[in-house]
Amino acid sequence: MVKDRIFTLQQIIESENNFIRKYSQKKILSIAGEKIANYLYEYFSSKKILFICGKGNNGMDGINAFGYLKSRKVKVEKFIINNSNKNNICFEELNKKVSKNNLIIDCIFGTGLNRKIKGDFEKIIKLINISKKKIISVDVPSGVNGNNGQISSCVVNASKTIVMGLNKPAYFLLPSKSFCGDLIFLDLGLKPPKDCSPKVSLIRKNLFVKKVPKFGINTNKYKKGHVLVIGGEMSGASRIAAISARKVGAGLSTIAVIKRYLKFYNSIDPGTILKEFNFNLLENKDVLVIGPGLGRSVRKSEIIKIIQTFTRPIVIDADAISIFKNHKVEFYNLLTKKKDIVVTPHEGEFKRVFNFPDKDKIKSSLKASENINNTVLFKGNDTVVTFPDKEVFIDNNATQTLATAGTGDMLCGLIAGFLAQKMDFKSAIQTSLWINGKLSKIKKNVIIEDFLSSIPTVLSLIKNNN
Repeated sequence: MVKDRIFTLQQIIESENNFIRKYSQKKILSIAGEKIANYLYEYFSSKKILFICGKGNNGMDGINAFGYLKSRKVKVEKFIINNSNKNNICFEELNKKVSKNNLIIDCIFGTGLNRKIKGDFEKIIKLINISKKKIISVDVPSGVNGNNGQISSCVVNASKTIVMGLNKPAYFLLPSKSFCGDLIFLDLGLKPPKDCSPKVSLIRKNLFVKKVPKFGINTNKYKKGHVLVIGGEMSGASRIAAISARKVGAGLSTIAVIKRYLKFYNSIDPGTILKEFNFNLLENKDVLVIGPGLGRSVRKSEIIKIIQTFTRPIVIDADAISIFKNHKVEFYNLLTKKKDIVVTPHEGEFKRVFNFPDKDKIKSSLKASENINNTVLFKGNDTVVTFPDKEVFIDNNATQTLATAGTGDMLCGLIAGFLAQKMDFKSAIQTSLWINGKLSKIKKNVIIEDFLSSIPTVLSLIKNNN
């Protein structure tokens, strides 16, 4: 579905140009204005509405919508910022119009903004924001870069943003997503260009719901897979990963630690196996998790040898990433020789081993995935997952509730648990992120113990397709 796809500015321009070649620019502007007006008429016709319009196509969308609403006798006004008045804006007039209207429609700048907002435009945006009036932005809130989610020094803080036909990255990436409010999708009849690279999509349940493992009565714990977690001095993180894997169906979880750390695991979950580490333990395991709870005292050479030796899927997180901070090329060379690896850094860990100056999270993730020829799951409230085939997914299901100790370790365990049951790589990651997001929306979930206890409930929503 187009609603589940995300398109770069270049892809959207190509789509619009294809439409214009077939019809005309006047037609697309007319359709946009009419669709905006229809939405506002349906939900806000009793309000006093003020359109604040810039000089570009975004402003024209607003002017056209204004005309449609005026013809329907809606109480509507407009304030146009154009070449003739941009250096001599009548703020007294604008103040009066803002004061007497209930709803402000922001049509100042569109998705193509790539410069700093200053001068009178900055004053206008600040005036709109401090008015405390309800604001609906058309296309993107003015001050947002639609392509990469970055914001200018000032930005309209919208309660809703009207999506003009195709989703843009800014709706789902930080910091811009926090200024967009609720998204209102309007179908303008635009068709995505045939060649969409990279292909970027939202994670939705329909991607994986039919692929979640289900076992018959003849199954046993060995058929459901065995996850091996390499533990360390931080026993809690390793235990969370091991428990999470079993919570989603893995038959067995083993934590392997070197002898001097065994004492930290006295209170291990009774269903998790604890072993003193030796390389023979890497045999006959279905998935390896390395990083959660590892600590900084483990030697890099040991991590390298473990990764080189293991021949099945690997989830790499936390300290197993950070240890390569000053050895980036070595990290890349290690992973490019392997397959079926997912690296799951948060922002700090990502910067340590990839450290790209580009603020575009999608571009950075693509480059990181290319460097290691494996999957990169760049965590955050705007998690971006990039696969080696350059297919990208953004997870917009999670809330800030996940910002608590242990949720990253839980995610590693979820991924490993599904991979152990022979779920395909993409689906295992998509399912795990979706579960993570659902867990974050359960009100009683505050700390990691709450999240872990709710995993079976959320998993049943998938298996029952609810």
